Amino acid sequence: MEKKEIIANITEALSKSKKRKFTQTVEASFTFTDVDMESTQYKLNTTVFLPKGRGKDVEIGVFAEGDMAVRAKKLSKHVYEKAQVEDISKNRRKMRKIARECYSFIAQPDLMTTIGKTWGIVLGSRSKMPQPVPPNADLEGVITRLKDSVRLRSKKSPTIHIPVGVESMSPEDLYENIMAVYNTIERQIPKEKIKSVHAKTTMGEAIKLW
Repeated sequence: MEKKEIIANITEALSKSKKRKFTQTVEASFTFTDVDMESTQYKLNTTVFLPKGRGKDVEIGVFAEGDMAVRAKKLSKHVYEKAQVEDISKNRRKMRKIARECYSFIAQPDLMTTIGKTWGIVLGSRSKMPQPVPPNADLEGVITRLKDSVRLRSKKSPTIHIPVGVESMSPEDLYENIMAVYNTIERQIPKEKIKSVHAKTTMGEAIKLW
């Protein structure tokens, strides 16, 4: 399928979606054939950077101490120091709420053990265990990249659904994001096993891209 044809199909998916009172997410779905998604050979478990961004902001949680915590508080409203990590761990409901509100987490490396022992049961089950980041790292760069990344996780079903932007983005930008996901998948699953790719808005009709 040529780029021009795929963009035309994305345009159709956007045009067939009724306007809502909220900005709808655009989702791409990939269907596979003759693939055991639970096998180590084909299982997908990675993060994809969307070159044109997500089209909307998401929260990134930070576990840090000292200077790293000070800098992080300028970039995120979810910053937790060690004492807070241990205190909040006594309240499972609050941990779950924070896990829902944050799309991803990063952490100072020396806090990873504490986080694993206290928050692991909540974050681990949601595939949201934090990414270790050195205290002297460029936090703004790290957080910005994470905000423009999406998790690619396969389950038993031979189909995966992944957000690739929002309806206000141009078809060309959505194409670039979809291809970034496609290229990541193709590194794990041969293209001949990718049966079809569809796109749809949150409340819209799924349109076959190729």
